[in-house]
Amino acid sequence: MQRLFTLFCLYCFSLSSYATLDKLSYLTEDAYPINYLDQQGQAQGFAVELLKLMWQQMGHPEQAIKVMPWERAYYLLEQKPNTVLFATVLTAKRKQYFKWVCPIDTVSVVLLGKADSTPNIQSLEQLNELKIGVLRADVGEQLLLNNEVDDASLMLTDSYHHLIKLLVANRVDFIAGTEQTIRHAAKQNSYSLSNYEVKWLLNQEQLCYAFNQAVDDTVIEQFKLALKQVKETHAYQELFANYLQQKLKP
Repeated sequence: MQRLFTLFCLYCFSLSSYATLDKLSYLTEDAYPINYLDQQGQAQGFAVELLKLMWQQMGHPEQAIKVMPWERAYYLLEQKPNTVLFATVLTAKRKQYFKWVCPIDTVSVVLLGKADSTPNIQSLEQLNELKIGVLRADVGEQLLLNNEVDDASLMLTDSYHHLIKLLVANRVDFIAGTEQTIRHAAKQNSYSLSNYEVKWLLNQEQLCYAFNQAVDDTVIEQFKLALKQVKETHAYQELFANYLQQKLKP
């Protein structure tokens, strides 16, 4: 009788977890090559394909993934239960606000500026005398504020396109973000950044799947286990090799 009761409890737990998985809403942004919108309007990229392998590992059908501006997606992650946002940079300040499944990859958050004329940075205090373009609610903005850079020195925008436009128009001294994503966005919008280089490394952090705090811990553990198991497969090795080639493209 005790064994039957235990099996019944496990069965109910399984059904409950599956129901919770079905309720999750997946959000991402257009930030090549980790996650982006292809020409058919579909979510693509390393984090997207990795998530699909994780669903497969869990025996869960593929779900819809919405691509939207980062500020909107981040707000929904904060406010709506059952929301998942990726790829989200895990920082010390962000850690307490969400639940995390990591790592997808590591990423360097940098300041990019003109190679031949932008002042060389010796300390972040210098930035209070300069202008830096940042995406709203992005890790670049948050890292600068966390390091006590004056918010008056930051010029906020909603997209990489506008961010790069600020830089090439000399309206800002630097822009903050990941170099690969910035350069890809510049190429997509016919801007040349050949005369621009990394001027400062803000930090190197893990990229993760971030879950709203209301998501049950058992679901988080399922995703963590699936990520660990997927990384041991040949399919993951092929996926990562292709992603690495994309990262190394100029």
